Amino acid sequence: MLNILKNHTILYVEDEPQIQANITEYLESYFATVYVASDGKEGLSLYEEHHPDVLILDINLPYFSGLEIAKKVRQKDQAVKIVMLTAHTEQEKLLAATELKLTKYLIKPLAPKLFKETMHLLVQELRKNPSVFVNLSATCVWNKKQEVLRINDIRVLLTEKEQRLLKLLIEHKNTTVSCEDIMVTVWEDALEKEISHNSVKNQISHLRKKLPDVSIDAVYGEGYRLQ
Repeated sequence: MLNILKNHTILYVEDEPQIQANITEYLESYFATVYVASDGKEGLSLYEEHHPDVLILDINLPYFSGLEIAKKVRQKDQAVKIVMLTAHTEQEKLLAATELKLTKYLIKPLAPKLFKETMHLLVQELRKNPSVFVNLSATCVWNKKQEVLRINDIRVLLTEKEQRLLKLLIEHKNTTVSCEDIMVTVWEDALEKEISHNSVKNQISHLRKKLPDVSIDAVYGEGYRLQ
C-alpha cells in the first residue's frame, strides 16, 4: 500500500539536526524524493522551487514557523498534504489553524507506530487526487504536476522535445494526433522553418525507446496515437 508514496515527493523542515537525520532516513525509504530544510526560510524556498506533494513541518522554526509556512503555502496550493510536528506545550497553537487543512499533527517525540500510521493516512489522502498521475502501463507513470516520468519507480530523463511530445500524446490519449500538431507543439520554431515528417518519426522513435512497454501507434496518413 505504501508503494504509492514512491510516486510522490516530500519536504521535511526540522531545525534539530539529530531528529532531522533520523526522520529523513525514514522518509527516504518511502518517498521518491525527500527535500530537507533546517529553517522556515529555506523550507519555503524549497517548496516554491519543487512544489512537493507532502509537507512535514516542525511548528517551531527559525525565520518562519511551521504554521507561517503552511499559511503561505495554502494561499496558492490547496492540494498539498501537510503534517505538523508539535510539542505538548504547543498544541493550543493549532486550535486556530483549522483553515490550514492539516492532514495530521504529531506530538514530539514521535512514536514510530503513529508515524507509520501517518504514512498510511497520507496514502489515503493522496489517492483522492488520482488525476495527478497517468498510468501509461503497469510499470510506467507520468506525474502531471511534476512533469516527471517514472518506470518501476525510477525517473526517466526526457529531452525537452521528448517531454513536449509525451505531454501532447497524453493530453490526447487514445486519439490520433496529427504530424502537423506534433510539429507545432514540439518544435518552437516550426512556424519559421519547415519540419519534415521524418523529424517527427525520429522523435517518436526516440520516445518509444524510453517507453518500451507503452504503445505509441502510427496511424497511416494521419499521425500517432498513444494507447
